[in-house]
Order: sequence, then C-alpha cells, then structure tokens
Amino acid sequence: MINTTTALVIGASGFLGSHVVKELLRQGYNVRIMVRASSDLTALDGLSYEKAIGDVADVTSLKAAMSGCDWVFYSAVDTRAWLFNSGPLYQTNVLGTINAVNAATACNVKRFILTSSLVTIGKPKHGIADENAIPSDEELFTEYMRTRFLAEKYVLDAAKEHGFPGIACCVSNTYGADDLQPTPHGNLIKQVALGRVPVYLKAKSECVGVVDAAQALILAAEKGLIGERYIVSESYISNKELFKTAERRAGVTRLLCAVPTSLVYLCTTVIGLFARLLARDALLSNNSARLMYQTWPLSNKKAIEQLGWQPRPVKQSIEEAVDSYLEQ
Repeated sequence: MINTTTALVIGASGFLGSHVVKELLRQGYNVRIMVRASSDLTALDGLSYEKAIGDVADVTSLKAAMSGCDWVFYSAVDTRAWLFNSGPLYQTNVLGTINAVNAATACNVKRFILTSSLVTIGKPKHGIADENAIPSDEELFTEYMRTRFLAEKYVLDAAKEHGFPGIACCVSNTYGADDLQPTPHGNLIKQVALGRVPVYLKAKSECVGVVDAAQALILAAEKGLIGERYIVSESYISNKELFKTAERRAGVTRLLCAVPTSLVYLCTTVIGLFARLLARDALLSNNSARLMYQTWPLSNKKAIEQLGWQPRPVKQSIEEAVDSYLEQ
C-alpha cells in the first residue's frame, strides 16, 4: 500500500532533523523539508525529498511549506546557550515556535511534533523524574533553558486550550553517525576518538542514539496523544563511561583521570567574568558547567509503553559515531 502521508521537517539540515528525514523516507513516508537558502544539506545527500525555502521568522514561508502536509516535525532550534545577547535565542526558539504553531493551525496540520529538550523536565522530590516533573524557576537558570521551556509550554498550552495537535518530545543528548557539524557533545566524543582528551568529568547525562530518537518522534506522530510530552532518552550514564566506550571503539587509551569539579567551576567562573567584562560570548561559563553537573535520571517508560518505542543501547550509537568521525 502506498503511503499518502506527507511530513514536513523543519530543521532538516541539523543532526536530529536529518535523521528524521532519513527515517521517514525509510518507512515510506513522503517528505518535504523547509530550510534556509543558505543551509548546508550535505547530511541529506542522495535522498529523495521535496524542498521548500523558508525561515521560522516568516509566517508566510511557513504556511507555504506546510501547505498539503499532514505532519510537521519542528526541530529548528538555536542551541547557542553561551550567547552574551540572548535575543536570537528568543527569536528562534520562542517566536519561531509561535509562528510555526500559527502556520500549522492555518494549514490544518494533523500532528505537530516539537523537538523539545530535557531541560524542560524538573527534578522530582523523590525517585526518577518523568513527564509530570515541571522545572522551578531556579532550575531554569539560563536564558537558553527558559526559551526551550517557553516554546514547549506554548505548544502544549495550545493543545489543551485550543485543540492544537501538538506533542512534545523531550530529547536527550543524541549520538550517532553523520554528526557533521558536529554537535558540542558529539565533538567531545570525536576528540576522545582522536586521542586528544586525557581527562573526563565527574558527571552523568541522559543519552540516546540519534536514529532511535528519530524513530521516537515518528512514533509520536503515529501514536502519541495530543497535548502530551514524551521523554526520549535511553540511559543515564557517566562521562567516564561515554569516553571509555569511544576509546575502545577507536582503539586508543588516552584517558588518565577525572577533572576535579572545583577546578571546572573555578576555570569557567574566570572565563565567564572576562566574557562579561568584554561583552563577548563564551563557550564555557559557570552556567555551562552547572548544566553539566546538575542533571538527574529520567524515566522513558511513557514513550516505551504508549508509543511502543524500543531504543537500542546508546553505546551502540556511540560506536557508530566514532566510526563516522574516523571515516571523516
């Protein structure tokens, strides 16, 4: 049977977005992408899709891209959490999402899948956090985190108040092949694989394979409940375990010891101080260090039970990432 569902992927040139395109095509869906004229589409080489040129700041281009589409996967996000001026974060992450929701409403889209973030999941008083955990103001301690929270809230509020077909997928750090930019966390794995990283942090993080995450987003469109959010993460593992997995795959042995947490905070505090004095962006800051250490384990039970999601062990995706980096 021919699949007549047409899916639009916004943010298709990114790491996760490109894998959503690949997975949709593999499953037989019709795919359209919306990208800027300047977007690098290397990650989509050789794939058969329809292309629309647009920008999330332009509602007219959003409507044109969504016209005739059944599903919209919204993965456009500004991840530059280190920006001194947070204006661009609000423009893309919040206003862009609002524009997309308005366009999807006008185009009668059947499902709108927002790629959200784990920063929108709060810390529970007891046990493992799930989708019911709402972060406090103190837990949203950067403008980047606030923009992701506000974007998700807008989509879910629109669903509950107006019947908008919105669903949020809170995706953890993604790993896998074809991370071409690469992502900040992916670049760490790349540097480890190249034998350039002798230390690791005493920290843990939620992680998931990028292919598995893409499959979860598609399952959310197929089976997800409108107005709900789903945690998309496979496991909560240590920085050391991540790096050791990458080293074993690459055949290198460079890791020596952990960096003292106090030293990390000292260095990032000094860097952040100079950045503020010079009014410049700093990739490393006290907030970025705090974000690395202030994480907690999350439950993916809802995605598994309601969507039928079956993620592979993330270590397989780490190995695929290493192979890809070494081939590059």
